[in-house]
Amino acid sequence: MTQLSLITHVYNAQAAVDRQVAGWRQLPAELRAELEFIVVDDFSDQPLTVDRGDLNLRLFRVDDDIPWNMPGCRNLAALQSDSPWLLYFDVDNVLAPADLARLLGVLGRLNPRTLYVFRRIFQGQELEPHINSFLIRRQGFFRTGGYDEDFSGHYGFEDVLFRQLWRQQVGPEVLLTDMAFEQMELQTQGMSRDTKRNQALIQYKAALGWPKARNLVRFGWTEVGAAPVAT
Repeated sequence: MTQLSLITHVYNAQAAVDRQVAGWRQLPAELRAELEFIVVDDFSDQPLTVDRGDLNLRLFRVDDDIPWNMPGCRNLAALQSDSPWLLYFDVDNVLAPADLARLLGVLGRLNPRTLYVFRRIFQGQELEPHINSFLIRRQGFFRTGGYDEDFSGHYGFEDVLFRQLWRQQVGPEVLLTDMAFEQMELQTQGMSRDTKRNQALIQYKAALGWPKARNLVRFGWTEVGAAPVAT
């Protein structure tokens, strides 16, 4: 079993994925042996392709056109992961090989009920930690109920709800100060970022007492390049 799954979801960002994969392939073999790489293509206009080489990399494609389906993509990855630890990050956030090696080295000493966030650097300047880049135990992910796919189809607040559920159902959040993601210049284009609908939805969820998500993965999906299942 691998120790850590690196998970990112992608919409129309082939070049950013290529950059990530190129970095992963530079990792020493002994580190790669501890890692699983999961990329979820969120119904990109042109299906994503990856050059796996000898990486333990799994590529999934969402078959249904659902705008802002980050909750579903992250749920799918958690369900499919084989590792006890999950490292979630947006594809425009890059963790240097040295920091990834350092992270693997401390996994055994980390608290399984803590959500770990990372420093973030953009052009040499420190930014606030990215809300979508964090390390958790897979078991803790499901203790929260996962991401709420009621938020899919519209922009915003699914990440806020997940973090609220983590604090309520699992434990605290802690900043890892000795490693950082590098923020690249990338933003999804041509999609509405109007938050009104999801802002009203999270207020409704709060009024209900922050219920857990239900009915995870409400869409069709395919594992690209996987061997067909015998019937």
